[in-house]
This record gives sequence, C-alpha cells and structure tokens, in this order.
Amino acid sequence: MWIGRRPPGLPEAENPAATEAFASAITDACAACGVEVDDYIAAAGPYGSWLVRFSRGGRRQRLVWNGKAGRLVLEQATAGIDWDELGAATPATRDAAGCVAALTDLLRTPGNES
Repeated sequence: MWIGRRPPGLPEAENPAATEAFASAITDACAACGVEVDDYIAAAGPYGSWLVRFSRGGRRQRLVWNGKAGRLVLEQATAGIDWDELGAATPATRDAAGCVAALTDLLRTPGNES
C-alpha cells in the first residue's frame, strides 16, 4: 500500500474499457439490441468501469459497469435527479465478451425497457 503517487517501480494497470475495441464491442452490442448510444464513457481508473447513456421509449437510460464491484446495472432516469434500477447482472467474465453477454440479457429482459 502507498499514499500519494504510485511508486515508479509498479507498472500501470491496463484498463480494457478505455480501448477502442472494447468500446466498439459494447456499443455494437447495444445497437444489436435496438439501442442508439448517446455516449460511451470509460473511467480513468484501474477497475475498468464504464458507462453507456442512451434513450429508449422516450426515457433516458444508462448501463453502468462498476469494475470494482463487478456489477452491471441498467438504470432509468426519474423526473428528478435520481436513477431507478431496472436490472443488474454479474458477467461471467470481465472482458468484452462477458460484458456484452450481460448487457444483452439486461436490455432484452421483458420489463427493462420501461
């Protein structure tokens, strides 16, 4: 453990969510589910967290991958500033294939398109 900057001897952790290939896999999977992506945002951290924002059925929704917790959540905006959880999944693997399978299940589950 260290406080402050990373010691110079430690390699930087690679964030696969920040790669073009990963972003394409996620946005292509959304498109295959009939979702037009507004934004794909990868967090600048070692956990590989990312966010996809889109509208569906006239409502703002988002997919949030919490890389630290290993949880993918589909949420819908409320009339205020909050978000309601429509569904959640834990992908079998943390790579693009695992995330694509989990988001496909979430987006195609009846009732999640509120």
